[in-house]
Amino acid sequence: MGAMVKRFREDPNGDESALGLCTAGKWVRGTSTLPKVFDQPNGSKLELVWKGRQPMGPRKHPSLFSESLGVLMAMSRRFDWTKNWELQDVGDKEWLWDNIKDIWELDETRKEPTLGLISRDEFKNKKSKWKRNFYTRYATYEERISHRPQQLSQQEWVQLVEFWDTPEHQAISKRNRANRAKQIAKHAVGRISFPQFEEIMSQKAGAPPSLGDPFVRTHTSSQTHDALDDQSREYIHKMKDLEGIDEHGTQLPLLDEIYRKVMPPERHGRVSQLTEILRVAQKKEERRLEIEEIKRQALEKDEQRRHEIDEMKRQLDARDADMEARLMKKVANFSQMVSRSLGNGLELKIKYLQL
Repeated sequence: MGAMVKRFREDPNGDESALGLCTAGKWVRGTSTLPKVFDQPNGSKLELVWKGRQPMGPRKHPSLFSESLGVLMAMSRRFDWTKNWELQDVGDKEWLWDNIKDIWELDETRKEPTLGLISRDEFKNKKSKWKRNFYTRYATYEERISHRPQQLSQQEWVQLVEFWDTPEHQAISKRNRANRAKQIAKHAVGRISFPQFEEIMSQKAGAPPSLGDPFVRTHTSSQTHDALDDQSREYIHKMKDLEGIDEHGTQLPLLDEIYRKVMPPERHGRVSQLTEILRVAQKKEERRLEIEEIKRQALEKDEQRRHEIDEMKRQLDARDADMEARLMKKVANFSQMVSRSLGNGLELKIKYLQL
C-alpha cells in the first residue's frame, strides 16, 4: 500500500503552477491507501471496541475502520458506484467482509452492522467527496471527465459522471441542496458519529454529558474556540448567560432545562437523540445477548438430548446384541441336543436289528 500523500490543489480559475508554487492553490490531503491499517505484520489485527452497533474506540480506530472499508471498496473494482449501497451485489459485500476481518478484530456478530450502516455511510461519503472535488468544481462534461479520482478507473468515472448528469439525479441534488440550506447552525463533528462523540465526552468527564454540552462542543471551532456561525454563537451565549458562573468565575454546567429553554422546539430532539440512540443501541445489544444466551441454552439442551438418545440407542443395541448372542447359544445347544438324540436313536435301532 502507498503512503499518505499531499498534493497541491489546482487554482479553480485554471491557473495551476507546474512547480506547485501557485499562491492561489491550497495544500490538501490526497488519496490515502491507509498504510497504518493495511501494512500490519502478518497475523496482526487492529483492535476495535464496540458499544452496541457502533465502534467507539480506541480513539482513532473507528474512523480508520470506516476509511479502510472505503479503500477496499474503491480499489477492488467490484462495486457499482451509480447504485446505492443496498443494491450492491451480495457476493461483493461478502468479499468486503472477508477482507476487512483479516485486518480488524471482528467476530461474526459485527458482520451485520459492518456491512449495513457503517459500509453504507462510507460508500455514501466516498461518492459525496468525489462529487464535491471532481464533479461540482467543474462546469462541463469534458472538464469533469478529465479530472478523475485516482481510486476509480476511467470507465467507472465516466459512468458515475453520466449518472450524475441525468435529469433524475439533478432533481434529487437540487432538493438535497435546499434541505441543507435550511441547516442554520453548522456542526463540526466530522467523521465521528454523534453517539461516538458523546461516548468520548462521557469518558473524559466520567459522566454522560448534558444536552447542551455536545451542542457547544460540536458547534465550536477547535482552532479559534469560537462558534462556527452566528446562529450557533447566539445559542451558546444564551445558554451560558442563563447558566451563569460560580464564585470562582468558572462556567457552571449546562443543564438540560437551559438547553430546552434556549433552543427552538424543533431542535429539542436533535441532541437528546444522541442519548436515545445509545439507549436503543444498548437495548438492542442486551436483546441480542439475551437471544444468543437462549440459543446457547437451546443448543446445550439439544446436545444433551442427543447424548441421551445416543446412550439409549447404545444400551438398546447392547441389549439386542446380548439377546441375539443368548438366542444363538440356545439354538446351538438345541442343535447339539437334537444331534445327540438322533445319534442315540440310530444306535438303539442298530442294536435291535442285531438281535
